[in-house]
Amino acid sequence: MARRPTFINLLIIKLPLTAMSSISHRLSGIINFFILLPVFTFIFLTDYLSKGSGSWDIDKFNFEIKILISLALLSVTYHIFSGIRHMIADFTSYGHELDSARLTAMISFLLTFIFFVLILFEVW
Repeated sequence: MARRPTFINLLIIKLPLTAMSSISHRLSGIINFFILLPVFTFIFLTDYLSKGSGSWDIDKFNFEIKILISLALLSVTYHIFSGIRHMIADFTSYGHELDSARLTAMISFLLTFIFFVLILFEVW
């Protein structure tokens, strides 16, 4: 009797921390390329937020722009730290075992959180 295919519901199963780190690194790369790049091109290269005299137009720096900049900086920050984690695993022998991979994933999440909080103080 042939084995029937199984349906795996990704919303029910619990993914390991290393899998969540890898998937979110890919998602942050997609977000950076398709969302962050056009938005920052619009905001900064078209001088949307500047008055023209080299100063910022505070009236246009509203809640939506702050949220957009904050989410973009979160995505970039996580992508950088997770990319460093992947490069360490690629170029050294560290990060190939489950314990070391879990540790580096936790460190990248923790560093992202710390740096994002510091960045939020600057944006808000």
